[in-house]
Amino acid sequence: MTDCFIYYKNIQQAMSQLDLSALKSRNILLTMFVVLCILDATLVVIALDKWAIGRILLTIVVMYFVLQGRKWAFYLLMGICSLLAVLLIAMVLALASKLSTILRIGSLIMVVLCAIIPAFMATSKDLDRYLSFKRQSYSQ
Repeated sequence: MTDCFIYYKNIQQAMSQLDLSALKSRNILLTMFVVLCILDATLVVIALDKWAIGRILLTIVVMYFVLQGRKWAFYLLMGICSLLAVLLIAMVLALASKLSTILRIGSLIMVVLCAIIPAFMATSKDLDRYLSFKRQSYSQ
C-alpha cells in the first residue's frame, strides 16, 4: 500500500515539474495531427481509396506511441509524414488533369501539414521536454 502511495507521490511531483509550455506544445502537436487525420480521411472518402485506411490507422497508432515518448515512433512518424508529403506532391503533379479540384487542394494542404508536423517535432524544445518526461516516467 505504501509503495503505491510513494509511486503516486513521485508521479505527482514529476507532473508539477512539467510546465504548461510543454503541455501546450503536446496539445499543438495533437491538434495538428487530428486535423491531418480528418483531412486525410476526408480525401480518402472522396477518392474512394480503401487502401489508404490502413495507412491512416498505422499513423494513428504511431502517433499514440509518439505521445508516450517512444523515440522509434518519433522517427517513424517523421518518416511517414515526409514520405506522404513527397508522394502527394508526385501524385498532384502526375495526375493533375485527372484529379478534382477538391482533391488537388486537399492534397496540397496535407503536404503543408506533413511538412509542418516533422518541422515542429524536430524544433520544439517544449515538445522535447514533454517527450523526455514521458520517457522517464515510462522507464520507472
